[in-house]
Amino acid sequence: MRHVAGTITHTPSLPVGPRPRGGHEIHDDGTVRAWAVGHHPDELARAVSRDGTAEVILVGACLPTAGEVRAAADAAAAGSWHSTGRLPGSYLGIVRAGRTAWIMGTRAATVPVHWTTSESTVTWSTSASALAALTGRAPDVVRLLAEVTTWGVEPGADGWFEGVHRVPPGSALVCAPGRPPTVQRLPVPAGRPFADAAGALRHELPDAVGRRALAGGPVSSDLSGGVDSSSIACLAAAHTDLTAITYIDAAMAGQDDARYAAEIAAALPALTRLLVDGRRTGSRHFDELTDPGSVPFTDAPALSVGMLGILGAQLAPAVSVGSTGHLTGWGGDSVLDAPPSPADRFRSGARAAALRDAHRFARDRRSAAHPVLRAVLAAGRGSHPKALSGLAAAVLDHPAPRMLPDAADAARWCGQLGAARWLTPGGRTALAGFIGARAQSADPSMGPGALRERLALEATGAEHANLDTLSRARWGLPVHAPFLDTRVVDICLAVPAWERRRPGDFKPLARAALTGLVHNRVLARRTKTAFTGVYDGLRSNAPALRALLTGSVLAESGLIDLTAVLASLDRTANGSPADLGSLHTLIAVELWLANRPASPGAWWEPAASREALR
Repeated sequence: MRHVAGTITHTPSLPVGPRPRGGHEIHDDGTVRAWAVGHHPDELARAVSRDGTAEVILVGACLPTAGEVRAAADAAAAGSWHSTGRLPGSYLGIVRAGRTAWIMGTRAATVPVHWTTSESTVTWSTSASALAALTGRAPDVVRLLAEVTTWGVEPGADGWFEGVHRVPPGSALVCAPGRPPTVQRLPVPAGRPFADAAGALRHELPDAVGRRALAGGPVSSDLSGGVDSSSIACLAAAHTDLTAITYIDAAMAGQDDARYAAEIAAALPALTRLLVDGRRTGSRHFDELTDPGSVPFTDAPALSVGMLGILGAQLAPAVSVGSTGHLTGWGGDSVLDAPPSPADRFRSGARAAALRDAHRFARDRRSAAHPVLRAVLAAGRGSHPKALSGLAAAVLDHPAPRMLPDAADAARWCGQLGAARWLTPGGRTALAGFIGARAQSADPSMGPGALRERLALEATGAEHANLDTLSRARWGLPVHAPFLDTRVVDICLAVPAWERRRPGDFKPLARAALTGLVHNRVLARRTKTAFTGVYDGLRSNAPALRALLTGSVLAESGLIDLTAVLASLDRTANGSPADLGSLHTLIAVELWLANRPASPGAWWEPAASREALR
């Protein structure tokens, strides 16, 4: 699987350990050694500072110019190592200044960093699975259980495997002589006024799209007709001829999205729109899961495996025209929009405005206002650690969870999903312990809206990484998400959530930033198409899903009741929405557990000694 890995040691006399199988060595200075697996030479950039004391290496979607990389190396030499994390693109950054090394991914988790230690060596990788295979670590099934049955539980510094640590997005792994490895947060950009952010986004997003569109070779894009993909397609078409793909199914054919996509195609001569109709291709959700072993492995459980059939049909035109990269609007919801945050606004001191927001939100959700207002007031007195402790107690007490979300959840940090009723007594005990441990390290200053926004951003970024892995493995097509570049994320999230999400409006930041650059009627939209074709796919593929879930690792571990899970599958296939999200997550988890290549030999091979390489 495509990844980057390396070691950091301040004892060069130690024996050389294994290297990633099939890896190309990109760096070895006696302290930092690194390899890239499955990367093209164009995906590597490096520079040394003018005074020779610092070096910067980038691996991935490296969009900066040589001069910009050199400037980052000069900044690292002057002490601003974190400048490397804010160059254009989406990449792994390695900084060496003096005898200190920093390893950093992206703020949106599109490029993660994991690490483990042995003796005086730190081994790190963008793949947690590679480190787990190296160290013999098992998946953390209780963390997986939390993903399926709860919302808002902080993953913290733990990876998907016991003993494999995770560098939280927006942070760097720091290694220096005489000190144990540490994780250091990158500085968070200061808040900025809405108009200022819109002006910055007007430059940054077209730049992120344009650098990809002009990288060489034909490019393609999604064109759903929604604000996000339409914006990316319009910006790309300003630089190059573009193949834009609209996918519809029976439920989507008559919706707004298809009409807007057709309008955009008619307005942009550089854009060639191809319509893919799932009714003709026969593609549905949860296709191609009858043989789990044929599904490409991703480093984390991938919800995109539920879309394999649809993705194959959707991306086929891009593959046929020789696209070298497919642009998507993935992440637009996470940065242009925001979760409702009346509790955070209340906690910030703007109490009257927060209560007005709560009233409007309840009205928009057609919910009684009093429960939402009570939750906002409770959030003013509460904290994230207290909320997690309360959730742990609720899991143990076994109250019947609500089947569908409550409007008042907008002012809460966390809660149980309807699928919590799948838990066995042993599962409840294990899950409560896991959540209780998270309560010990949770940030008491974090508001519920800010927590939900960050977790949603990280989940979106991780899922984009999964989608890119699947697309490269199946169709040889890289997938790009410019909205998730750290520079774009920083600009958007510097605006308070309640200014990006305004009652009666939809993505005002996009309209303010992109008017004149994007088809105006799209920016004026107030609607978002619902995707309901998933139920058709569930019904059609229920036998394959039942077979997959019958071998559930979580059930065999005694954590969930398989009978309850299969009953939920039957209800959901017949149109019940209560457990749809949890079932989708559980399918992704079980497929990932079944496909995981755990043998060290699948990931690692003996490395030649340094003397032999010289």
